[in-house]
Amino acid sequence: MICFLFVVKMDAIDNHEKMTLLHLELEQACKDYSRYVEAIFEPAMVQLKNHINAGHLELHQVFGANLFVAHAVDYIQAIRSADGILETRTDLVRKFDQTFSVNGARFSNRKFELIDAINNALKHIRLDSRRYRQLEQQYGPISFQSLVEENGRVLCILGGYRFDYARVVLRPAYQALAGWDFDGVEDVLEFARGELVVSDWSHDDALMASDDPADAPDQMIAYCNPTCDDCGEGEPGCYCAEFVYEGEQGRFESRFQAEFDFDEVMSRISGAYRRDRD
Repeated sequence: MICFLFVVKMDAIDNHEKMTLLHLELEQACKDYSRYVEAIFEPAMVQLKNHINAGHLELHQVFGANLFVAHAVDYIQAIRSADGILETRTDLVRKFDQTFSVNGARFSNRKFELIDAINNALKHIRLDSRRYRQLEQQYGPISFQSLVEENGRVLCILGGYRFDYARVVLRPAYQALAGWDFDGVEDVLEFARGELVVSDWSHDDALMASDDPADAPDQMIAYCNPTCDDCGEGEPGCYCAEFVYEGEQGRFESRFQAEFDFDEVMSRISGAYRRDRD
């Protein structure tokens, strides 16, 4: 009986040690991601944004940024693995496209898959057609040569698509992965588990939905300076009319245009405004 109790006690100690080790592994994985975002991912993407704004973007810079986005997914998978979640990287990438579907009027649901494919096309020269069958059914053959430098931009050229890769894919993907205010390990873990509430409801959406007279001037400014849902640029900097999405010519896409009641907002800005005035 004494031996039996001793064995049971030892098993309890072993299980406690295992749980402690698993907790430490999970905590470290979360810290690794936070450090990666802070020390590497964010600086690299800020630099990319500066090159985008300067209109002087080179091919190797985009491939580098694409690698950093793809590698961020690896860090998140490490967290999920330490948390006991069993899945392949391919499954995780698809879940990211479902959970963190990046804003884009006509190009929103497979950006992380495309980032993953472009990254692997560069590393392996040729993609595994079985792994990327569905993606290539939509976009056609994908290789590292799908990205082409042109006039200070880097275009992605695929079957039925020709668009600015950094603006349309990389920048919003970065915002989906790192655009969170993490207070600590718990927040990172919640994010990696997919438990954070992800909504298309942005700061601008909240602003435009407000009926507070104090918000009316900012609403008018936002209405007069909309950004394109596809590339994220204001109308003067949007080149989507030169691009092709799903075989159709692109255009400046703004969601504020149809919903905005100019007269109602103006009447809240100034009580002297009359909508029936000529």
